[in-house]
Amino acid sequence: MNTSQFAIHTIGVIHSPFKEKFGVPRQPGLVEGNIGQIELLPPWNREEALQGLDGFSHIWAVFIFHQAIKPIEEWRPTVRPPRKGAKRQGVFATRSPYRPNPVGMSVLAYHGWEKKKGKIFINVSGLDLIDQTPVIDIKPYLPYADSLLDAVGGFAHEAPQGEKLEVTYSVLASGQIKMAESKYPELRKLIESTLTHNPRPAYFGNIEKRTEFGIKIYEFDIKWLLKDNKITVLSL
Repeated sequence: MNTSQFAIHTIGVIHSPFKEKFGVPRQPGLVEGNIGQIELLPPWNREEALQGLDGFSHIWAVFIFHQAIKPIEEWRPTVRPPRKGAKRQGVFATRSPYRPNPVGMSVLAYHGWEKKKGKIFINVSGLDLIDQTPVIDIKPYLPYADSLLDAVGGFAHEAPQGEKLEVTYSVLASGQIKMAESKYPELRKLIESTLTHNPRPAYFGNIEKRTEFGIKIYEFDIKWLLKDNKITVLSL
């Protein structure tokens, strides 16, 4: 048996409000209003596979960084974390998507599952994943084993410090978001929670000279302005 390579199956796909990498939360559970689903794919879309899951509040989603796949010859042993002032670190000391094998895992809040038109969807929140991310496994989160009170987090022991940015809306954006909330009741909370953490990578030198940015959430191309440490949503 050749143990240097294995076949991995995509068992599901993420349905997320985040449509591109820019603006995606840097860790799971950081952004409020972040609701999505894992759609199970055949032949793994069997109700029996979910038996007993309703007793858990959270799950591990093991996934592929499908937008970060690079040829093996482009692999690098060090990466630069998004934290401000962070120096390059060994890839195995980070959660960077640029890895020898582009595999990640996230703890997501579990809100039950449902069957629609013959398809099975697992309802989750706290996503830090791009829409259409391939899922290769789902495991229950076990508090007694997965939460270690005496664990030490190295250079990322604590959540990034810094004042959260104030988020306001232009007249145009205010009207647009009111209309959109009939379809997405959590949209305002999601936008504000995403932008207040300042989604710009801290190490992008010239990015400090820019003031206008955009992120895609659901089908909306959200334009926003950063000035005097305040964010104004210009339009959806």
